[in-house]
Amino acid sequence: MEKKLCSSNSESMEVKVEQDLWEALLYAEGIQCDWQSGEPLTEDAIKVEDHPEAKISYPWNPFAPEAESFLTKVDTPSIFDGWQEKEVMGRANAFFAKVDRLWSSASLQSTLAQRFAARIPQNFLAAIAQQAQQAVSEAQKAVSASVSMADHLADQLVQCVREIAPSLADDDLRVLARPLAYQMRNGGLQNAIESVLAQVPQADWQQLSEVQRARLSLAIARCAIDELQSQKDV
Repeated sequence: MEKKLCSSNSESMEVKVEQDLWEALLYAEGIQCDWQSGEPLTEDAIKVEDHPEAKISYPWNPFAPEAESFLTKVDTPSIFDGWQEKEVMGRANAFFAKVDRLWSSASLQSTLAQRFAARIPQNFLAAIAQQAQQAVSEAQKAVSASVSMADHLADQLVQCVREIAPSLADDDLRVLARPLAYQMRNGGLQNAIESVLAQVPQADWQQLSEVQRARLSLAIARCAIDELQSQKDV
């Protein structure tokens, strides 16, 4: 009995979906339809109107005389005519890579804003997100064997905040970044971030000292880099 009820419900759902689909097609913009549900559907019941302001830009009947201009326009030479396939693929890959970077940067900035928007100006948050993305992208290149991963991470953090704390030398920023750089992923990383954040009062940005701004920015940069690395690992 239960199986029959399930079957009946499924058939009823299919009929409803089919009916909704027909209505969406037959009562679309630019179509006049005199058909009523339950009646035979004939060609006489449907009339395609010439509607210049309709949102549908393609002709319903490709054999109609008015469709000729549309199809002629579609057949015009492509802007890629004369290009080598390798060049088209190269430019396409570069374009979509840029789109991915922009999307990733916007997504990262949104993630950081949820946690830090009240503590740092939006333009600085955007700058950190952008620099973190660039630093992680550059990190995919070969790293010198003489540079430890922690030192390399410290350099990345300095790169992210250099413009936000211009009066501090890079060496000073590396000293401030060290607690964050030497706590690698997992384990003590979150504790290290929270420890640095605890050293910065939750006050207006303008009321913070240069060192406090640098510490806050470095902690945000470390969160950004960790977020980007987590996305890579997925």
